[in-house]
Amino acid sequence: VDARHLTAFLGMRYNGALVISQVFASADRLSDFALLGEQQSLNASALGKCLLAFIDEPTRNTILQTTKWHAATKNSLTDRQDLLYSLAAIRNQGYTLDDEEVQLNMRCLAVPVYSQNGQLVATIGVAGSDAALKRRQIRLLAHELDGVSQQLTHLIF
Repeated sequence: VDARHLTAFLGMRYNGALVISQVFASADRLSDFALLGEQQSLNASALGKCLLAFIDEPTRNTILQTTKWHAATKNSLTDRQDLLYSLAAIRNQGYTLDDEEVQLNMRCLAVPVYSQNGQLVATIGVAGSDAALKRRQIRLLAHELDGVSQQLTHLIF
């Protein structure tokens, strides 16, 4: 996969939201550095949905019951049942895709990052235009991201 036009992000949960904790921007996407430290809703971005899908079930249920979701675009998931269905599919496939849910003409793909004891600690993903992150590349790129996630686990823990 040609990643020259993609930005990589690392996100962590903080106060019921996703916080962008690292940004690795490509040369043509330097404006993505402005997202560092930004809080995002868990229901829209791939990083947020990935975090929500893979956290422990009691925490996920509490978040789902107490959070009012807002839409960033017309494609954002705001219905609780739709979100539950999507989270189950994400857990089954091991990755999540934000297809114009945060910004039109943009896609983001994310996978979970675990500690060595199997606890979710972060999510890692890549984002780019729908032209740079093509649908036919999603599975291969998800596999590559999963490898990066495993490397992070071994390097950090």
